[in-house]
Amino acid sequence: MKRFAGNLIPKADTRNMILWGLAGMVAMSIGMTVAFIVDVSALSIVFTALYVIVFGVTLGPLVWVMTADIFPDSIRASASSFCIGINWLCNLIVGVSYPYISDALTDYAYVPFVVLLAIFYLFALKLVPETSGKSTEEIQAEYDSRREK
Repeated sequence: MKRFAGNLIPKADTRNMILWGLAGMVAMSIGMTVAFIVDVSALSIVFTALYVIVFGVTLGPLVWVMTADIFPDSIRASASSFCIGINWLCNLIVGVSYPYISDALTDYAYVPFVVLLAIFYLFALKLVPETSGKSTEEIQAEYDSRREK
């Protein structure tokens, strides 16, 4: 899937792929919730597979590209390390907390993730710049111009 995403990035732009990925993940999470509510296990399998595919060609590989793109050279290594650590910490939190969320919310266990993904979509829409085809200096200039507003 990384190869597919690598071929798609120049055509679709990084920011657009992130937004489409988040929107797709929201839709698939809603689909999984509906599949659990109506108790159609085949449908939940389809939505799970589609979720994995959407993630695998968008956010999965793109967070690493964006992490390297958005930080200036002077802090790139430290900032990337910090971001990777936060990524793994969030994975741990989701992995540990999901059984409790599932027990408490049963068929609605994906609703908190839908809400979070929607928030992440709005965050990306507002704050994530396009980085495709731009130098680090151009990206930093865009951040600087946003800060001045």
